[in-house]
Amino acid sequence: MSSEPDAHRGELLAGRYEIVRVLGEGALGRTMLALDRRRGDGRVAIKELLPSRMKRWKDFELFHRECDTLQSLSHAGIPNYYEDFVLESEADAEETSAARPFLVQEYVDGRSLQDMIDDGESFAEDQVRDWLVQALQILDYLHGLNPPVVHRDIKPANIMVTEKGRVMLVDFGAVTEAVTADGLGSTIVGTFGYMPPEQYAGMSVPATDLFALGATCVQLLAGTPPGELFEGIHEFRLPGDLPVTVGFEKILLRLTEPDVEDRYGSAGEVLEELSAQFLMVPKETTTGLLPIPYQIRPAPRPFPGFYLRDAYHGFSHLAVVLLAALGVALSLVFPITVIATGQPAWAIMGFFGTLVAILMAVQVSRKPRTEIGVYRRGVYTLGEITARFISTSSDVGAHLTYRYRVGDGFQYGCVSTRDAAYSALSLGDPVGVIYLPDEDGEHVLYAVPTAWSNRQTVGLDRRFLVAEDD
Repeated sequence: MSSEPDAHRGELLAGRYEIVRVLGEGALGRTMLALDRRRGDGRVAIKELLPSRMKRWKDFELFHRECDTLQSLSHAGIPNYYEDFVLESEADAEETSAARPFLVQEYVDGRSLQDMIDDGESFAEDQVRDWLVQALQILDYLHGLNPPVVHRDIKPANIMVTEKGRVMLVDFGAVTEAVTADGLGSTIVGTFGYMPPEQYAGMSVPATDLFALGATCVQLLAGTPPGELFEGIHEFRLPGDLPVTVGFEKILLRLTEPDVEDRYGSAGEVLEELSAQFLMVPKETTTGLLPIPYQIRPAPRPFPGFYLRDAYHGFSHLAVVLLAALGVALSLVFPITVIATGQPAWAIMGFFGTLVAILMAVQVSRKPRTEIGVYRRGVYTLGEITARFISTSSDVGAHLTYRYRVGDGFQYGCVSTRDAAYSALSLGDPVGVIYLPDEDGEHVLYAVPTAWSNRQTVGLDRRFLVAEDD
């Protein structure tokens, strides 16, 4: 704030704008609340650029770019542009130049997210998600213009919330309208912590704003400035104890992906993901602690061990295969023994029994071998339970239906189960799914009971799924 908050009170600008007070000051200028005498004393916000604080001519160019851009924008989440003008005045101790550029906009009666953070407020996921949706709708408008308008400086200080809860995006001083074929520009503009790696290279694309918005959401939820979550400029990690649902964590992980190719490509894509309400359940309510990928990754293990279970019986697939092989081996004991004792007739019957054992072993292990094959060749993602029905049958505990993401849509599956680990799952609970991308519908469920979860998740990185060996 200005050290002399009332120094400009009563000053009349352009013969119509009477200054009420200074709202705030930045590195290059100040913003003031004023009354417009020609609009029935309607309140307006006036932004003044102070040339004496300019370090480079580019700052003056960005101010005029903001004025030009705002004239062409019309959205409920962006303050209306009224006019801009330059006044000539005598130089004083602060302004060494007589030229004073001004931008007049709609006054937003609210608080910035940065003000709320500075006041020590805490934020729940539902509130942050509501603000995120509104901000994404503004970005969807900006990025949908021709050419797209990229804000380039989204951060808590530039997101206002009115008393009615409406989100307003302000300060378009860093905006760029021209997005060339390679997205490259000549100036690095933005705020450390909210800038993805490509912005440091002068590249600004719609996904650049999405990263900054995701970093802002993380700051609101974690209370940690995003600059402290960077390791270098190519690694951004969410706090491990982030108080969010499984689905929202997935969205935040992808929003803050440093690699622009792995990030969401558009605000509309994020809005669609939020509207699907996929996996919006608290992490602590899950039956098994499953690794949470922000995108499809290779299966957590090259070999399933005893963690891939038959969803119907609850048996380990590998155990079934090994027991079938053990049964065949044991069936050979009798014919080998009788041959050794000189009773070939009994040996023939024994080998017939071995043949039957082999056929039974093949039959019993067919499904486990198929699912192990899917496990070893497939990729891992998370699904969610969409319905649960209790069965009256004595041999079935529950019927479950579920869905999981494949590309831009969902694949669905169902299972009847006697396994207590699966039967305990509730509507919306996450389940691990491993599927073959090139074979439609070919997948296996991957869920583990809580008792095994600690061992199962040791070494699993939340973003990259670096798994320990069996």
